[in-house]
Amino acid sequence: MIIALLASVPVAVSLYRHYADKPVALQIAVICEMAVIVLLLLPTGGMDSPFKWYALNPLMVASELLSAWFAWSLLVSYIGVLGAVFYIFLNLELKNVPAFAFQNSGLIAALVVVVVAMQMIGGLLRELDRANERTDETLDHIKSIYHIVETASHHELMNIGQIIADCVVKLTKLPKAFFWFAPRPGEVTPASRQTGWNQAEEAQLFARMEQHLEEWRRNDEPFYRGIEGFGDFLFMPVRMNTRFVGVIGVRLEAEGKMEVNRWLAQQLILLQELSSIILERHELAVTENRLTIINEQNRIADEMHDSVSQSLFGIVYAAHSLKQTWRELPEEELEEQIDLIKDSATMVAKELRKTIHSLSSKKSGGQNWLGTVRSHLSTISRLNGVEIDFKVSGDDYGLPYHYQKALFRIISETTGNAIRHGKAKLVRVEMALRPEVIKLSVTDNGTGFDMESAAAKETEGGLGMPNMHYLTQSLGGEISISSSIGVGTQVELSIPVGVLANK
Repeated sequence: MIIALLASVPVAVSLYRHYADKPVALQIAVICEMAVIVLLLLPTGGMDSPFKWYALNPLMVASELLSAWFAWSLLVSYIGVLGAVFYIFLNLELKNVPAFAFQNSGLIAALVVVVVAMQMIGGLLRELDRANERTDETLDHIKSIYHIVETASHHELMNIGQIIADCVVKLTKLPKAFFWFAPRPGEVTPASRQTGWNQAEEAQLFARMEQHLEEWRRNDEPFYRGIEGFGDFLFMPVRMNTRFVGVIGVRLEAEGKMEVNRWLAQQLILLQELSSIILERHELAVTENRLTIINEQNRIADEMHDSVSQSLFGIVYAAHSLKQTWRELPEEELEEQIDLIKDSATMVAKELRKTIHSLSSKKSGGQNWLGTVRSHLSTISRLNGVEIDFKVSGDDYGLPYHYQKALFRIISETTGNAIRHGKAKLVRVEMALRPEVIKLSVTDNGTGFDMESAAAKETEGGLGMPNMHYLTQSLGGEISISSSIGVGTQVELSIPVGVLANK
């Protein structure tokens, strides 16, 4: 009997594990185990059998994994079946039932305590699971917020609509969302973007949105509205301090489209606030850059006026005077005047050269962009004990600022991933700067990763790879990432120069 019971243990455990997420099958398994225990008591001494305590196991399983009513029903059924079995098969008289119950009160009390205790433990475990889910949800929100802010800060606002639309889908778990920017006459408007529709549907959707522009302007809170041919949506107007910007929208599923979903509205409010902050920051940055340029232009103009302009005026005046009197001057005095004009012109040339040198890091020998990249790579190389081989062909002179910023971010992201995730000891960074195209290759000897699982994580909200894709695409370029476990990772990208200016 004992050998048979020992052999049944792994079978019962595997069954419970297999059916843990299938309530009906689990209930059947628990009932079957309880029935076997009741039958086991008959040949082993009845209520004097030690196997009567085996009922604790199915009761604990039922109390933790199944509903409370089922656990209590199982307990009552077990006690009732025991009484019926002994009444029928052991000729238990009715007048002896109280004595029977009193004799087994310890068993009954223990079973009741176990059911109560396991239900409390099960409740705590379920609450812990819910807390873990909320924690995971909060972490997803934090990652999405980081994704939005980090990516948007390096894109010159070109892909903010797509970034927000993607994050709406990730946060709400709904398949279709968009960020529509209201047109601004006489100004460049960021492109409206969507997730979940094809290009033809996108054009129709945004055309419908523009037809209701005045209605969108009048709303400040999340609201529900249907769009003909596209279904019902939850909309969130996006406003800056000074004006209406556009609308974030998410398409509702059919089964719950008319229900007020407070949680969903909260997600859109959060994204609306983030969008407003990003847009405000972008406009402030643009204004700051313009003011910086204006101040620099004024400084240069003042320097030119105070030194070069005055000197040139003196040269012009001297040349004009010499033209009028050169025939009357002795040859020695004429040569003296010409030498004076030549010396003044030489001094002006020096002043110009000094001004140009002070403005150009390339000519003055100051820190240029490539020097900044080298310094950054050298720092992380020393801090992490990793060899970073940086090779450059071509010149960064004249490379637009937004290209410099995007390339620096991509180089930092790829080398950081190679060290932090790939545990690489050698990273090779090769960059070719040409007037028409920029080529960048980053290769490491790290652990590598599985491309399919990485793509799944990217869909679930990964940060590094989407950032690099967004940065490259925002400049009209292409990026390819290849890796396999144990081999390392290679990132290659090609960015045409001048595409943004042509657009």
